[in-house]
Amino acid sequence: MSKSTIRLQDSLAAGLINGVIDGAIAHWHFKDVTRVPLSLNAIAHEQTSVWGEVISLTFGLGIILSLITAALFVKHLHKALPAMQNKFNPSFWRTMLPIAITQCAALFGWFVALAVIWTKYMGEIIVPSSWAAFLVGGFAFVITLFIEYRTKQSLITKKISLLD
Repeated sequence: MSKSTIRLQDSLAAGLINGVIDGAIAHWHFKDVTRVPLSLNAIAHEQTSVWGEVISLTFGLGIILSLITAALFVKHLHKALPAMQNKFNPSFWRTMLPIAITQCAALFGWFVALAVIWTKYMGEIIVPSSWAAFLVGGFAFVITLFIEYRTKQSLITKKISLLD
């Protein structure tokens, strides 16, 4: 099995579902507010921002989604290739959890860096709450695509480190 068997298109449906669900949750979360800051020029603050919601999503959604993806992907491979069932049976603690944490930490780092760069060059921008919910849903879509693709790729190539 090669890397080319894992396609980004295979994660589109899950990405859309997660995007809609997280966008709806964000819409409900922002329902009492007419305008939401995209970013805030402060590390510690009481106000909710779009980037703050997205960065929270990267870690929470990332680990859960990676573990679910790993379990379902292994089950799918066992059904598709029964001969591989004895050879390909990754351990939860030694393989799946480290992959989930690694992928999630990488994504978390990227989004924190993007938020800092955004705030430095764009400053504080206020958007309507409907746009804020749409943006959170869009970022959830991207997070899902990244996590699913990288988790499957890591399982197939048995790579846990991003530096491999």
